[in-house]
Amino acid sequence: MFPHPEDEEYNRFIRSILKNQTVYALYSDDDSPAECPSAEYDGDDGEPVPVVCAWHDRRAAEACLAEEWADYRLDIIPLNHFLHEWLIPMDQNEILLGVDFDAELCGLEIEPVEVLADLLDAAAQMNLTDEIEDYGHLMNYRLEWERMMAGQSRLN
Repeated sequence: MFPHPEDEEYNRFIRSILKNQTVYALYSDDDSPAECPSAEYDGDDGEPVPVVCAWHDRRAAEACLAEEWADYRLDIIPLNHFLHEWLIPMDQNEILLGVDFDAELCGLEIEPVEVLADLLDAAAQMNLTDEIEDYGHLMNYRLEWERMMAGQSRLN
């Protein structure tokens, strides 16, 4: 449930991307988003889970255009694209979201559906649900995920 009293930086990320309707990302020449291995989580194969990074602040994203990401480019991702084309597929492919990573590739690693849930909660609190395309569909996706995590059967 949003907000998270223990993580004001994450709350700022959520509120900022809702307010500005944009997220910043770094992309390689082959249009792959900036990715690094998880420092916290391993997959079933014992290998680190991939983490795809996104930022709420342009300068923070630009600060990461160094070392292995030096040849990447900064892109602005519209919020609705982020919700539908990033978070849902990332959840389905078991890829984590890296929130506001720093130049040392450190930051919050979080499940994309948790970010989706927080964005939907914050949008409702900020009266911005009309700004989100297919809000109902996204809410249903979130509720199905929550049921699955609770061990309950699907509605459909």
